[in-house]
Amino acid sequence: MNNDDQKNKKKEFETKKINKSEIQYVSLNITGIDDTAEEIDIYELFFDVWNQRNTIYKVLGVFIIIGLFFALLSIEEYSTNIKLLPETQPELPLGRLGSLATQFGISAAPQSSGDVLAANLYSEIIRSNAFLLTLMDYEVVISSHPEKLPLKTYITDHQKKPFVNQILLFPFVMRDLITNSSKSEGDLSIPSDSILDQSKKNRLVSMSNTDWETLREIRQRILTSMDNETGIITVSVKMQDPLVAADIADEIVQRLSEYIIQNRTEKARRDVEFIEDRFNDSKERFEQVQRELAEFNDANRGQLTAVARTEEQLLQSRYNLNFNLYNSMAERLEEARIKLQEDTPVINILEPASIPDERSEPNRILILILFTSVGLILGLSIIFGRKFFNQIRSDSNNA
Repeated sequence: MNNDDQKNKKKEFETKKINKSEIQYVSLNITGIDDTAEEIDIYELFFDVWNQRNTIYKVLGVFIIIGLFFALLSIEEYSTNIKLLPETQPELPLGRLGSLATQFGISAAPQSSGDVLAANLYSEIIRSNAFLLTLMDYEVVISSHPEKLPLKTYITDHQKKPFVNQILLFPFVMRDLITNSSKSEGDLSIPSDSILDQSKKNRLVSMSNTDWETLREIRQRILTSMDNETGIITVSVKMQDPLVAADIADEIVQRLSEYIIQNRTEKARRDVEFIEDRFNDSKERFEQVQRELAEFNDANRGQLTAVARTEEQLLQSRYNLNFNLYNSMAERLEEARIKLQEDTPVINILEPASIPDERSEPNRILILILFTSVGLILGLSIIFGRKFFNQIRSDSNNA
């Protein structure tokens, strides 16, 4: 065997060795997602809905009838709005500290010049028990009654109860009639022989169950809102009588103004009363000393002795002292009255109460749309739920 043959055999052996050690790559045939399956599912659902459309018609018809029932039997309500713009107190800038904070990107809010009743507390004032208790006794006028009657009487005796509430409360009414356990209408006031102090009794609020329910209903019929950008406060009152709604809204604003004025000017009024009492005392003493000095001068004209001169000097000193005190108290009284006038707030009524000519509730079209939507959704849910349970049942049978 020559050298050429040996070289050829060696080359063939190396080639076979390399072929055995080669890594064989397997090509994976990855197919794309088949969109036809999804299309078939959608068409299948559509045909299921179409084939069972009678179910949707039945459910939809029932809910449309219920919607008509609610829309036609709902009680008409009227709303009136009043827009207020409270007076804002002047604000004190922070000076150098404020400008320094602004340079560092900090918003330095100005400081109020005094104790100011925040406008966002007006809603809490109107909805408070103390405020509504006084409002319950306010007399209103309605077309069906020839005389004025308190608001609580109008709420309890002259406002219609929603038919839906009567249906929902019917089982409870029947239960009370059967068991004779109807709700007590007794007075929950404090007994007269209670050991509580009289001042404590005057501070505690006690009413009957009916009055408490009436107060809660009045609170639900009064809404307040505030625009943070403009500071405008809107007071809305909803009643079944448009005249009563406008009347109550106007009365609320008037009583709110009185409450705010009293709250804001309480200290200033007390200062005026105190200084006025001191002024009257100083004036009385001054006039008394003035009369004594005049009587002394008339009695001792032209014949003053040393004792008389001394008494005259004492009277003159008392006169000067009381005169200076009288002038000082007069100035203080004038300043206090000016301060009282400055502290008295002004609430501007941007939009006064008006008697509404259109009802605010019920929105019968919206009621029909809502019930129709619910009926459509429920009908579709029944169809899809039936299909889902049938699929589960068939899978369990096949297993």
